[in-house]
Amino acid sequence: MKKYFITAVIIICAAISVWADSLPSCYYTYNQISQMLLDFETQHPDMAKRVQIGVSQQEQIPIYAMRISDNVEQDEEEPALLFVGQVHAEEVLGVQITMDNIAKILANRNQLPYMQWINFLDMWFVPTLNPEGHNVVTTGLDLSYRKNKRDNNNNGFFDFSSLVGYDIDGVDINRNFDFNWVHGDTLMQPGGLEVWDYYRGPAPMSESEVQAIKNLADRYKFVYSICWHSSRTGNFSEKGYYSFNWKEIRPSPDMAFFASICSSVAAQIPNEAGTGTYESLPNLSRKGAFHDWMYKQYGTLQILIECGTSNLQPPEPLMLDTVARCRNAVYWFLNRALPYSSDVSSSSMLTGKIRDAVTNEPLEAEIIVNAHHAPWFVPRTSNPDTGRFYKALASGSYDLTFRKKGYWDTQITGQMVNNGAMTQIQVSMQPRENATLSGRIHSGGSDIPAQIVIGDVYPDTLYVNGVIAFNSFEGVYPVTVIADGYYPWQGSVLLNPGQNWLALDLSSATQLFAEDWENGMDGWEVEGPWVLQDELSVSGSAITDSWGGKGLYAMNCDVWISPSSAIQIPATGSTTLMFDSHLHTEWDYDWARVEISLDRQNWTSIWSRCGKLDEFRRELVSLDEYDGQSIYLRFRLTDQSSNVELTDPGWTIDNICVITGVSTAAEDAYLPELPKVVLQQNYPNPFNPQTTIRYTLTEPAEVSLAVYNLKGQLVRELEAGAKTAGEHSAVWNGLDQSGKPVGSGIYLYRLESGDYNKTLKMILMK
Repeated sequence: MKKYFITAVIIICAAISVWADSLPSCYYTYNQISQMLLDFETQHPDMAKRVQIGVSQQEQIPIYAMRISDNVEQDEEEPALLFVGQVHAEEVLGVQITMDNIAKILANRNQLPYMQWINFLDMWFVPTLNPEGHNVVTTGLDLSYRKNKRDNNNNGFFDFSSLVGYDIDGVDINRNFDFNWVHGDTLMQPGGLEVWDYYRGPAPMSESEVQAIKNLADRYKFVYSICWHSSRTGNFSEKGYYSFNWKEIRPSPDMAFFASICSSVAAQIPNEAGTGTYESLPNLSRKGAFHDWMYKQYGTLQILIECGTSNLQPPEPLMLDTVARCRNAVYWFLNRALPYSSDVSSSSMLTGKIRDAVTNEPLEAEIIVNAHHAPWFVPRTSNPDTGRFYKALASGSYDLTFRKKGYWDTQITGQMVNNGAMTQIQVSMQPRENATLSGRIHSGGSDIPAQIVIGDVYPDTLYVNGVIAFNSFEGVYPVTVIADGYYPWQGSVLLNPGQNWLALDLSSATQLFAEDWENGMDGWEVEGPWVLQDELSVSGSAITDSWGGKGLYAMNCDVWISPSSAIQIPATGSTTLMFDSHLHTEWDYDWARVEISLDRQNWTSIWSRCGKLDEFRRELVSLDEYDGQSIYLRFRLTDQSSNVELTDPGWTIDNICVITGVSTAAEDAYLPELPKVVLQQNYPNPFNPQTTIRYTLTEPAEVSLAVYNLKGQLVRELEAGAKTAGEHSAVWNGLDQSGKPVGSGIYLYRLESGDYNKTLKMILMK
C-alpha cells in the first residue's frame, strides 16, 4: 500500500524530477538476477556458486552473491576480491555491470586471463546489496528511490514520495556503516532538497544489509573491492573515489598508494563523451560510507566508482555501452591480484603465513605495517584456519609487527615488497608460557569486591569478590584495581610461567573534592557551551561540551571547565583524581586534557586522550607530585580543524572526585622486578639456510647461547662471555661445531645467564 507525504516543498521538488515515467525493460529485476545466478551455478557447478549472504532489513529478501573460483566449495589460500553492484536503489547501472562481469568470466573460463582469475583468485560479486530498494525501482513504484524500506515511523505502511527525496521510510545503506556514522544525516535533517534521502539509520550497523556484507568480509578479508554507484546530480559522475583525504587536510595512512591504484583503475574507463577517461579523487567527507569502513575494518582497498552520468537509467544502447566501458576496471583489479602479472606494471603485494613457532599450527594474528598504521584501525588479521594474509602495498621496504594475545610480538625490519609478483614471507610467533595470577584484594584483612584491569594492548577486566584467580601468559602487564569506597591501586606485575601472587591492601578513600553534577554547575568556571544533561551519563546528570543541534564541538574550539576553588593536597599519603570519561574526538588532533595549576596562570597537562573512546571509562590520575600544595584543576578540549569543519561529538564527564588514601602490596604479594634477560624466538622459523636469535639484557651479564639436538647433545656454541646491556643477536647458519652442515629437523637453543635459563625450539628445513 502506498502512502504519500505531501508538502509544499515536495510540490516544488517536482521541478527537479528528471526520471522517466518507467524503467527501460533492459534492466534486470530481482527475480531475474536470482534465477540467473542459479543458472550460472547449475551450468558451472565446479567454479560458480550462488551464496545467500543475508536478508534485507524490512522484507527479509535474500541477498545473493556469486562466488567464482576453482574448487568453489572450498576456502582456498587465494586473494579475495569483492564487487558490489548496488547499494542505492535508483543506481541500477552497477547491477548490470556486475551481472555482465559474472557472465563474461564464466563464458570465457577456458581462455586467458579468465582462466587465471578463476584458478588463482576468490571472486565475489554481489549484484544488489539492496534488494528492497531495487524492487521499488524496477517495479516502477519510485524510480528515484535510494534507500532500503525500513519502516521508520512504525506505521505498517511504506511511506515514500515519487518525487526526488522526502521518502520518510528507508535507510541509506551507504551511511549506515559505523566509521563516522555520527556525521551522517538524521531522519529530518534541515537544509537541502533531499532531507530524508540520506538518512543514516537509527544506529551504526543497524541494517541487515550492512550486517550481511560485514559477515562476509569478516570471513574473507577482501584485498580489493569496487562498489558501483551513479550520481543523480551529475556532479560526481564518471569518477573513482578512494580512502581518503577528509576536507583535503586529513589523508589516510595509505592515501598515496590508494591514489596510484585508483588513478590506474579510473584510466581503464573511457568517459561517455569519448573525450578522456574517468577521474580519480580521494573521498573528502565523513559520512559512514562503505569504502572508508572497509579500509578501517580490514585494510581493504575499495574504490567507489560513480559510473555513467546524471542519466542514471539510460536506455539499452547507452546502458550496454556503459557496461562495456566499465568492464575494464574490474579486469584491471583482477589482473593486479594475480600472484604474478605482466599486464599490470605496478603489481605488488605482500603475503605470507603466520604460524606457532612450536607447533607450526596456523594463527590468526594482527598484521601491522608500522609506517602505515593508525590507532583507529580495527586489527587486520590473518585467516584463522590457514594463517594466510594478503596485504596490498606499494613496492618498497617496510617494518612489520605481528601481534597476538598469548604470543610475543614478532618484528620484521626492512622487508622488501617487489613489483611484478607477490612477495612471500613466513612468520613464526613464539608462544608465551602459561601463567596464573592468584591473590586477594582486601582492606584491613577483609576481602572487598573490586574491578581489576590487566594489560593494555589486549586488556582483561576481572570482577572479583576479594579472591583473584586469573589464567594468562607470561609477561609484564599494567594493572589497575578499583573498589568503590577504597583507594585504588595502579602498578605493573610480572607474570612468570606458572604460579604468581598479588595481594593488595586498600585503605578507605577520603574525598577531598567531589562533583556528580546533580546540583547544577555552581562552583565551576566555564569557558564554552558546556551543559548538563541526563541522556548520556553514568547515573543522573553529566556535563558535556557539545549538546543540541548537530551535537558536535565547534571548529577550532578551546573550551574548558574548572572548579572555582583550589584543592588542598595532603602532605602525606597518596592522592588521585578519578572521573568517568566518554570521549569522541578526531584521532591524533583534538585532545581532551586534564590540566593542573598552582596559580591559575600556568597550566600543566597531567592527562590527555583523543579518539573514539565512546563508552564511559573510569580514569585515574595520580596527584602525588603535588603533595602538600594547593592546586587548581581544569578539564579542557581543543580542536585543530585548520579552519575546516572536522569536529566530533566531543567529551562528556561524570563523577569527578579527588581522593586520598593508601594502597599497598601486602607482604605476601609477589611483584618481582622486570626480567634481566629476555630470549626471543628465532626468525625466520622454520628456516633455511640461516636464522637469527635475539635476546635482551637489562644490565651487563655473562651469557652462554648454544644449539642442541633433541638428545641434548651440543651442536653449536654461538656466544659465550660478557655482554653489555641492550639488544643482542646471533646467527646460526645450520653448521655444527666443526663447520659441517646438519640435517633437517627440530633443534633447541638455550640461553644461560646467572640463574636465568631458557630453551626454545627452531626448525631447519632443507
